[in-house]
Amino acid sequence: MKKVFLFLFIFYSTITFSQETYYLEGNLAKSKIFMKIEVYKSDNETSLSATYFYQNSLKDIKLEGNLKSNLFTFFFKPNDVITEKFYLKKSANNNFEGSWYNTKGTQFAVQLHPVDFTNYRANLDKYYSDEKLNRVKCKFLEFKKQKTTVYNNKEFVWYSEKHCDSEFFRIGNNFSEKNKSVINPILEKIHIQNTLDQLNCSSSFEYSEGKGIEGNATVNFLNSNLLGFEISSSYYCGGAHPDFGSSGFLIDLNNGKNYKIDDILVFDKSATTEEESDFSSYSTYRSTYFAPRLLAVLNSEFHFEKPKNDDEDPCDYTNEEYWDFPSWNYTEKGIEFTPIFYRAARSCEEPYLVPFEKLKKYKNPKFPYALQ
Repeated sequence: MKKVFLFLFIFYSTITFSQETYYLEGNLAKSKIFMKIEVYKSDNETSLSATYFYQNSLKDIKLEGNLKSNLFTFFFKPNDVITEKFYLKKSANNNFEGSWYNTKGTQFAVQLHPVDFTNYRANLDKYYSDEKLNRVKCKFLEFKKQKTTVYNNKEFVWYSEKHCDSEFFRIGNNFSEKNKSVINPILEKIHIQNTLDQLNCSSSFEYSEGKGIEGNATVNFLNSNLLGFEISSSYYCGGAHPDFGSSGFLIDLNNGKNYKIDDILVFDKSATTEEESDFSSYSTYRSTYFAPRLLAVLNSEFHFEKPKNDDEDPCDYTNEEYWDFPSWNYTEKGIEFTPIFYRAARSCEEPYLVPFEKLKKYKNPKFPYALQ
């Protein structure tokens, strides 16, 4: 057996892998398009894929492909029916040219060249900026005012985005000018990132209509110092199953700091945040202190009982591991915690509100405000 493992190790270690990525812009007939081509090579095979979008749409179209003698062939094949094809050849300086065809036999010329990213600068978090074509999409986003709502006598202005279903708010005129100058750029950035998620939500099964993510934002807390809101979404962007989730935000109106739950609560003096330590230490704190002590607080309020039959009822709220990394939402009455279950039991994920009074003993001393 050891000889077999040694052989496999030697065999795989001798295989060489390489990856090439091309970021391209140009024209399909008279339409401006952008395309990303990824080529994976090993000693035995070459595979490739591509994603492209039209400037006037910004919604991704995912392509399958193959490479033979410098001819790049890409096709979109929803429900096993090819609806469009690209035939492209790479020339000097990573330029590509060729033709596009649809099922009716219509043919258009395609000419592509490398993207000059100095023309597309965007202030994005690393997660979004690492996908370089997100920087391109940012240039063409268009937000339009839709409505105004009021929460705690304060005005919130809601905007939509031209290319997809993506709605989010900014704070309105009866906030101070300082509040608006600090907070609205943060809210705009969140809106941009939500919009990019929507535009990138696509699959090889069907054309995107910019509606793959159904979401909403809800303002749940507001005082003179803090703004609390939650973004909830359900989404299907291809793959085996749809999914859903939520994220809580608590933003300081004075300086724009977005407080994480570990900034607000600590359950042991060894408490750390994900940003302050390696994930192993942080995970140890969450499993050793955060989860069991949070569960104790929740139990004092809700008196969870272990299901008699896990097969029939998987919603075991007494299991500490489901409370390691709960989602949370800061509200006027307290903090809602939602456990994280495995996929087959996602229906068990319901929020449980803990009143501030029961959390005050765990308030992080570095958190500058009272829990209220």
